[in-house]
Amino acid sequence: MKKTLLFIAFVAFSITSYSQYRWEVSGGATFSTLNLDNAETSNGTGFYINAGYGYVMGVRARTSVVFSLELLQRVSEIEGIGDVEVLQAGFNPKFRYLTGEGKDRFRGFINVGPSFRVNTNFEIGGAELEDEEYEKLIIGGVYGVGFSQMVGEMFDIMVEVGVMNDFIDNLTDTNSKFFDVYARVGLRFRIYDARR
Repeated sequence: MKKTLLFIAFVAFSITSYSQYRWEVSGGATFSTLNLDNAETSNGTGFYINAGYGYVMGVRARTSVVFSLELLQRVSEIEGIGDVEVLQAGFNPKFRYLTGEGKDRFRGFINVGPSFRVNTNFEIGGAELEDEEYEKLIIGGVYGVGFSQMVGEMFDIMVEVGVMNDFIDNLTDTNSKFFDVYARVGLRFRIYDARR
């Protein structure tokens, strides 16, 4: 029993000794289109704000898991009716892979992960929908690419572009999934300056 506990402690220490923690905040524009079966739609411009905590793994700090809280405004136009405006709040755990070596000041990255969002407000043509007319929980995916530039010893500036899509309809009993293209800029703070 004692040997097992020592082994578990050794493994945990080995993993955490090659890890670091990063906080990040980003925001930018989101270009959304609501796909409907019986109506023509076009995209509109909203915003995206994201605050996340990343746990960095691996000897070269190439992989990490980032847990983000997000606020997202999605805007699309339905021909002949007007704008669809949706405000969503949610959670986005994602896997991030960075290119290059840990000591490089400039590194590219790829983000992939699911998103879980709650529709907090839903308006079509300036009229707010009743709660039963739209779904509350929306599950989707986020796929992004970007780069980070090290500034000083503890900060990175990040630029990211990507797409988001819904797996669940937004309107009740209606085919109504959003597809978004986003671009955002952010700042990342490293708790430990441990680029390897």
